[in-house]
Amino acid sequence: MITRVAYAVEIDQKSISRNGGEPFEDSDVLVLSSRSTSDSHSKDSTQLYLDLRLSKPLQPESTIMWGFAGIRVTLSSTPLCFRWNHYIDSQGRNGPPDEGTMTSCDGEEVETGIGVNPETGEQETYEERWIDQSVTPATPFAFLTSSREPSESTGFIAILGDHALAVRQDHSPNDTEFQAVRMRISPSSSPEVLFKQNADTLLPLLESALSGVDNWKGFHWQRGQEITLQEDRWTVWDAGMTGGAITA
Repeated sequence: MITRVAYAVEIDQKSISRNGGEPFEDSDVLVLSSRSTSDSHSKDSTQLYLDLRLSKPLQPESTIMWGFAGIRVTLSSTPLCFRWNHYIDSQGRNGPPDEGTMTSCDGEEVETGIGVNPETGEQETYEERWIDQSVTPATPFAFLTSSREPSESTGFIAILGDHALAVRQDHSPNDTEFQAVRMRISPSSSPEVLFKQNADTLLPLLESALSGVDNWKGFHWQRGQEITLQEDRWTVWDAGMTGGAITA
């Protein structure tokens, strides 16, 4: 099962096919996306995203098949085309551009393009199909970056509804180890760690962010605000309650 949460507050399940082959699902994927800076169909609109793809079935012993995070940019509205900038990437940050075109077919979002197959390292044509599902309204969300400029960030945190995700990778010539934490959030129990890797420092950061969201008490973080997590300074890319307007 592959899951994506977007500002339209949707969860998507998808399949993927490569080089015209049969569709398949070989990983459990969570993608969390912020609100767009403007209409997502408008050229140059941007949104922050985190994408973590784990081996199935999802369990603490799963392995990272691919993880990356950065900014999605709208390249054109007709056809609707996006570029996903990978500011951190478990496969290496210097890969070819990740671009795809979105269309609708039979109630599904269909993404087509040419991208790197993480299993082979080769560029291949692909088709991904997404089905939207609603998420409970008035859900708190927060998207954080370790630097004010996402392109300079080595860490990304996203909290939305039942999901929390954190990924980090220090920038270096050799791209150091990829760190990741995925959690499930429930109003009736403590957050549950579903997966973590190299997360001795990352998990406390995500827990600190969750605690901060719990303490909003009606006054959520503001876009561009600097907050402190475990004595580290982080920047709020986007935050609020689902269904609300963007706060500049």
